[in-house]
Amino acid sequence: MVTEHVRRLVAGFAVVGVLAAGCSDAEGDPPGAEPSATEQSPTTSATPEETASPGPGPTPWPEPTRPAAMERDDIEGAKAAAEYFLELYPYAFATGELEDFREMSHPDCKFCRGAADRVTDLYTNGGYAVGGEFSVSDIVARESGEENVSHVVGLSGTEAASTEYSREGEVIRTLGGGEARYTFELIHDDQRWLVMGGAVEAIGEAP
Repeated sequence: MVTEHVRRLVAGFAVVGVLAAGCSDAEGDPPGAEPSATEQSPTTSATPEETASPGPGPTPWPEPTRPAAMERDDIEGAKAAAEYFLELYPYAFATGELEDFREMSHPDCKFCRGAADRVTDLYTNGGYAVGGEFSVSDIVARESGEENVSHVVGLSGTEAASTEYSREGEVIRTLGGGEARYTFELIHDDQRWLVMGGAVEAIGEAP
């Protein structure tokens, strides 16, 4: 569970705005966090839209490379782990591959579970997604300052537009992309980095 102290740290990274686009409407953490640190649902179509032509089909997506800095258990390691986890996010939606994403997800992470459930539902029904890559422009991190030290990492940048398709190539969901900030809380359990919680918000919508 994300502590109240960490909630304040997450809020310290926040920029006022409506939630981002891309593949970023997984359930945020924690449920009682301040509005600036929690995720809101983007505006999407409630029913599949008929497409003039079939969808493009799954797009090849390179598997993210695990950074060497993730072997560190300090703040630099936390930043590297957060950036890698964010790279796994659109990769999972583009490929349906969740092994590495789940390996980094703490059982209590609602954000992680929400994203994994969406990917599973999409691919179980024969669907797929394209787009949603995130270009990081700035990373900031802080320690929680508590006995069980965690790190809160904020990643700002630009998220590309994304679209989810059904088995038949119909548009299920479209998200416009734009400038956004992801915030993750991570802990190191002496073996690996785990994501305890996450949130995302929009800074500005793409033109």
